[in-house]
Amino acid sequence: MFRVKQETKWNTMIQQDMSFVTPFVSIHPGCSGKSVELPFHGKTKMREYSGRLLKIQWSEMDFGKRHIKPRKFYDSLPLSEDDKLEMDTLDLRAAEVMTEQRNALARMHDEVILGVTEVAGGGYRVRTQDDGICGGILGINYTGDDGSTIETIDTSANSRQVIPVDFVAKGTKTVAGMIIDKVAELRCRYQEIDAWKAGNGDDIVVAISPKQHRDMLLLEQLQNRNYGFSCLTNGKVNDFLQVKFLITNMLPTDEDGNRLCCAWLKSRIKFGPWKEAQFRIEARSEYVDVREQITVKAALGATRLDNKTVFLMPCKED
Repeated sequence: MFRVKQETKWNTMIQQDMSFVTPFVSIHPGCSGKSVELPFHGKTKMREYSGRLLKIQWSEMDFGKRHIKPRKFYDSLPLSEDDKLEMDTLDLRAAEVMTEQRNALARMHDEVILGVTEVAGGGYRVRTQDDGICGGILGINYTGDDGSTIETIDTSANSRQVIPVDFVAKGTKTVAGMIIDKVAELRCRYQEIDAWKAGNGDDIVVAISPKQHRDMLLLEQLQNRNYGFSCLTNGKVNDFLQVKFLITNMLPTDEDGNRLCCAWLKSRIKFGPWKEAQFRIEARSEYVDVREQITVKAALGATRLDNKTVFLMPCKED
């Protein structure tokens, strides 16, 4: 005559319930329209002169436009009166459904900013035009007067935007993961283009996978050195390297199977929300048992402000 006690509270599946990437980019508020135009101008330089009564030579600055285009998302779930009847004391309320929809939207923030899309069966890949609107750190970006010109990161041989998988500062090149040499080279390249200086208020962000983080911890133990990786969490500044590490499982792999880690400056990536989690709860009288339908919609976009401050850092991963 033993009986089972019926629980009245819900448990949830393991999931990412917040955006990891959003704190590491710049927000562009108030987005509306078909796209958001971000105009920019280039730099100028001084001329040296000597003598008197010289005729002026005019300079000209480069101008251009970048565009954020929105990717649109929705989710809709019905609540059945019969479910409530047959689940006895266990009630699925609108509040639980809306919480899960917010969690799902938080994950989409990271997809949009990174410029990736989920693959059926697990994993992520860089988003392409065949998928629809692109954008983000790794994806196609839009430039020109009307945003119809596409721009990609240069991944050709000897590209300055790629720190090779076998890069070492000194010694024999060896295919490796996220070693100290690569991060030191990253800082060097930022300084070579005058894009970053310690203490200037901007952040170098390096996105790595959980396995890369694991290997970095093992590197510390192997070398008996403290690089700060053992206490590393999302957003914590690594004092030794002066960068912020972001750990995410959304990084894709390249054609050789290497994990496509990447780096950017926080001020040079723009994330624009058109709509943030707009909910609609409405009755569905055309169904016998559906008492209400909960729908959430959102529209989000992201773009690089330039290509030269984004670096790809492919890393070997077991």
